[in-house]
Amino acid sequence: MIWNKYKVSLLVIILFSVFFSLLFSYCTTRKKSYKTFSGRNVNLAKEDLINAQFYFYRNSDTSVTLYTAFNTTSLLFARLDTGLQFYASVKVKVYLYSTTKNLLTDSSSDVFYIPQNVNAFFNFISVPAKNDDYSAKIYITDLNKKVQYAYYTELKVSNDNTRQNFLVTLNDSLLFKPYIIAGGKIKIYHRKKFTSLNVDVLKYRRTPALPPFSNIPSSFNYLPDSSFTLYDNGNGYYMLQLNSNAYYHIRISTNELDGLSIFSIDSVFPNIKDSRNMLHATRYIMNKNEFEKCERLNNIDEVKNCIDNFWIQIAGSKERAKEMIKNYYQRVIDANKLFTSYKYGWQTDRGMIYIIFGAPEDLQKNVDYEKWFYSVNGQKNTLVFNFKKNKSNPFTSSDFILDRSDYYKDMWYMVVDKIRQGRLSVERR
Repeated sequence: MIWNKYKVSLLVIILFSVFFSLLFSYCTTRKKSYKTFSGRNVNLAKEDLINAQFYFYRNSDTSVTLYTAFNTTSLLFARLDTGLQFYASVKVKVYLYSTTKNLLTDSSSDVFYIPQNVNAFFNFISVPAKNDDYSAKIYITDLNKKVQYAYYTELKVSNDNTRQNFLVTLNDSLLFKPYIIAGGKIKIYHRKKFTSLNVDVLKYRRTPALPPFSNIPSSFNYLPDSSFTLYDNGNGYYMLQLNSNAYYHIRISTNELDGLSIFSIDSVFPNIKDSRNMLHATRYIMNKNEFEKCERLNNIDEVKNCIDNFWIQIAGSKERAKEMIKNYYQRVIDANKLFTSYKYGWQTDRGMIYIIFGAPEDLQKNVDYEKWFYSVNGQKNTLVFNFKKNKSNPFTSSDFILDRSDYYKDMWYMVVDKIRQGRLSVERR
C-alpha cells in the first residue's frame, strides 16, 4: 500500500503534531503565488487517480486529526519560484456538517508542497470538532493541475464508543483500511486509555448478495460466535492478533453497539482464496442447479473441477473458458479492492452490481447514498441503481444497501446471459 513507507508512531504524532502544523502552515502562507483556486477554475475529477485514504482520530474533546494518504504519480509537478526542484502543490480541505443541527459547523485546510521524488503522500491536519456527529466532505485539490477530488465520509464523535475514538496501527503504520491479513497483530489506542476493551468475534460467511430484484428484506442480526476481554498491555495500547475467517468488533462497553471493527482477510487478497470461495463468487451468473451441483461436493478438488466444467460448458471450449474466467474474476478482484469492509467486496450490494454491470458510467453520491448510472441500447443514464447507507450496521460506515425492485429482473437476466456468452469487458481500476 502506498502508505507503508510512512511508519506512524503514535508517540511521534503526539510530540511533533504541533511542529508539523506550524511548518506546513508557514509553507502555505509564504508562497503567495500559490493561491487556492475557486470552484470555477477547478475541474472536478471523474476518476480517483490518487487513491486517497482517510482516517479521523478524535484526539481531544474539541478537535479531531484527519490523516490523509494518497498516490502522487498523477499530480502535476512544477518549480517553486526559481528553484531546481519540482513540487506538486496540493490543498487538503475538510468541511464538517452537523447531522443533528443540519448545518456546516467546522472546517479546516492546509496546503502541502510535495517533492517530485515522493511517490506517496502521508500527512495530517487538525480539525475543530465538538461532541457531535458529522457528515464530512473532503477535497484534495491539485493546485498546479487545477483538478479537485471529492470524498464523503462520516465522523461520529458524540460519545467515546465510536470508531473515531480508536487509532489502529499495523507494524507501527497507521491502518487506513478496516482489514488486515489473517494472523497479523495490531496495536489499538483509545484516547481515554481504558483498562480493558470488550471484543466480539464473528465468523466469516460466504453468502453472496441477493439479486437486485429480490423481495427478501435485508436484515442485520448481531450474534457473536465468541467474546473475550482485551487488556491494556501497560504501554497505553492493546495488542490484538486476528485469526482467519473472522471479523472483530471492539467496544468499550457491551451496552453500546458502536465500536471498532477489523476484518481478517486472506493472504491472497484481493484474489479469491480457493475453489469454495470462487464458487460463491460465481453464484451471480449460475442458475440454482449449476450452483447446487458444485456446492454439494465435499472435496475441494471436485469443487474446482465442477467450476471448470461450468465455464467450459457455457464457453464451448477450454481456450474460450480461460478468457471468460479471467474477465469475470477480474471484476471480482476489483470489487474486493473497492468495497471490502466487514466482508469481501464481491459479497456487497455494490460489489454485485459492479461484477455484473461493470463500473458505473456516471455516479452521484454523498455520505448517505450513491446513484449508479448505466446506458441501455445507447440511451444514456437509462438504468439507475440507488444505494442507501445501512446506518444500523455497527461494523462499518461503508455498507450501502441497494434499493431492490422487480424492475431490474429482465435487465439482470439479459446481462447475465451476455456474460455467459463471453460478452464481458473489464475496466481495470
